[in-house]
Amino acid sequence: MKISNEIHLNILKKFEKYKNSGDKKNNEWVQHYLGSNKPTLGIKTKEMIKMAKEIANKNMLDEKKLIELLNSLYSNASTFAEIDMAARLLGVLPKIRKELKPEALDYWLNYTYGWAETDLLCQSNFTAEELLSSWSDWEKLLKKFRGDKNIHKRRASMVLLTKPLRQSDDKRLSKLAFENIENLKSEKEILTTKAVSWLLRSLVKFHKDEVSIYLKENKESLPKIAYREALAKAETGRKNRKING
Repeated sequence: MKISNEIHLNILKKFEKYKNSGDKKNNEWVQHYLGSNKPTLGIKTKEMIKMAKEIANKNMLDEKKLIELLNSLYSNASTFAEIDMAARLLGVLPKIRKELKPEALDYWLNYTYGWAETDLLCQSNFTAEELLSSWSDWEKLLKKFRGDKNIHKRRASMVLLTKPLRQSDDKRLSKLAFENIENLKSEKEILTTKAVSWLLRSLVKFHKDEVSIYLKENKESLPKIAYREALAKAETGRKNRKING
């Protein structure tokens, strides 16, 4: 598909200098680790955030421009860096991000592949305050995601709650988290089993007793890795028990 968004085209020009940089084998290993189906350019996180800030300031991005740019970056991405940049732009523009309709993620997640692409969008950006201020919209979206045929949206239904659960003890967040875990705990794919573990561990901060009870009652039905890591987190504060000796 031909890219028509001028800002996206200018971002690609900025990426040109990275295309042949770095060790090819290392870049391929990183791509495999990230679970992406797109080549990485080896751009460091610090550089990407700096670039995102420059792009946001230079183009005086407002809500309309940002949505148009992110729609283009996600739907036309041929590199992991474009997916990364889309998430970084959301990160450096919190005021605009707070005004976005949650359903925008429904479109963007059609184009993420693998845990890293999905988590870049879903894990770092959206806060407890943001979700709770538009709770009816977010609750509706997250319930929709947990039943979606797209595994990346099912993962997103859990990952989007991990940060808010570490920021707030609001019962609306924990109630939906347990519901989504219950709906997805029987899946075997690592994209969901690891997300179940992550969500349970995020619940420990404010809902440790509830997690302990849930683990006891659901030991046999939870993914083994989720049960093991969540139990360790509840008992030791770490997802893996420290081995002495």
